[in-house]
Amino acid sequence: MQVSNEQASYVCRSCKIRKRKCNKALPTCSSCAKKNIPCEYIQPEPSGSSISASASDPWWLGSREHNQPGIHSIDFPTLAFLDPGFLRHGQVEFERAASPVPAHIMHLLGDMDEMHDTAARFFKHIHRWMPFISKKRFYELHLQPAFSTQPSVVLLLLSLKLITTILPARSGPRSALYHAVKYFYLEVEGSSGISILVPQAGILIALYELGHGIYPAAFLSIGACARYAHALGVGVNRTVYTTKVLTLVEAEERRRLWWAIVILDRFVSIGCPGRPFATADPQLDDLLPADDSAWDQGIVRPDEFFALSSPLAGHMSKFALLCQAARLLGQVLHDVSSESTTDDGVWMQLDRTLQSMLAAALNLDSPDHDQIAFVYSALVALHTTRLPSERAITQDTDRTRCARAVIQQITDRISANLVERQCFAGRDPEDMSPWGLFFAYRVCVSHTHCPQETASSQEVVRSIKEAFLAINTRWNVAGVYLQLLEAQEVVTRF
Repeated sequence: MQVSNEQASYVCRSCKIRKRKCNKALPTCSSCAKKNIPCEYIQPEPSGSSISASASDPWWLGSREHNQPGIHSIDFPTLAFLDPGFLRHGQVEFERAASPVPAHIMHLLGDMDEMHDTAARFFKHIHRWMPFISKKRFYELHLQPAFSTQPSVVLLLLSLKLITTILPARSGPRSALYHAVKYFYLEVEGSSGISILVPQAGILIALYELGHGIYPAAFLSIGACARYAHALGVGVNRTVYTTKVLTLVEAEERRRLWWAIVILDRFVSIGCPGRPFATADPQLDDLLPADDSAWDQGIVRPDEFFALSSPLAGHMSKFALLCQAARLLGQVLHDVSSESTTDDGVWMQLDRTLQSMLAAALNLDSPDHDQIAFVYSALVALHTTRLPSERAITQDTDRTRCARAVIQQITDRISANLVERQCFAGRDPEDMSPWGLFFAYRVCVSHTHCPQETASSQEVVRSIKEAFLAINTRWNVAGVYLQLLEAQEVVTRF
């Protein structure tokens, strides 16, 4: 084959891909001629642009034309699952093309002033008891005009709006905003690469569903959050390849993301033990969240970390104490759903640990009422399954006596605090978590089935019902519990 003396001004595609020296001969370079393969000279993209490929490109180079038939492309998440070791070579660039956000979604989100108002409400009310989003990073990175139109950022902002919206009277929680957020979540989840913003939005959606009694959606949403977090490399074996974390604040945000999922994953099953968790049980060497106030300012001190095995301490962050309570709740749900009831040592140890945690929480100068309510719910979940119903044959076992004592203890404490209204009744519903609704409902059910109901217990039940009516303006599941109480009262009369 005769080769022309003319030369191309750049190497051919084949030599470039195989990283071989190209003599740039026209019409075919010597390397391609020797291998008897097509030789193509295509002008490269301008400097700084991402790799783009046509149908003749190798499949792993990717393409801008994601939707064109016959064009094979691969993105970072796919490669991270199929061959994560390839990413360690660091020689492949990926285009991060994002679809434009639909106009109706941007309309729901509102202008920048509305976004700022939504964020302020979230960090004032929800963030106080579920601090899993970095306040500093949120304002610096996401709540900016240049980024507020990116799909993953819009999804998070829209989820903040959903969780902070107080539903109008007589309107159900399955609102147009709720459905819009759910559908947009599915779209962003599958098309915008992998980002911590997606599971953060998913947690807010799941919390909305849990707080408003939207089932089984709440249970399924939490499972989806756990799976996405695992894909992100959060809460999985350290050998799993994931995106690089460059700062301690980022690492702390990922840790808090995982703990938030663990908390919801346990609490969503508190009334129906036996369903498997979507997340593994925390290990004793797992680190707890760092100081809440410092983290809000973008400060994380590695010398102040506590492991889950650390003894309870008043100087731990409130979120860290809630995480410890969530781990205990997981053990409670394992115990009450176990078919074996012969070993009383497990529940006795759980009771002692929860009682110690409750005492420590109540003795603080500024008790965290949401954490206290969570511990109460865990205690009630541990014991009420062993309480016989009114029509059942009463068996006076150690566990039954302990369960009655716990219910009476909580009843007395509620009765004593009716004036101060510190833990449950009388608080601003917008500031409240949904953790206390379960234990309040179970206390009422226990007294409803008790044939020796006293005037004091009747007053407690009446006060809890009034609290449910007030809280229903924030969390619709309170109204659902009220309906269940009415049904329980009907059942006990006949």
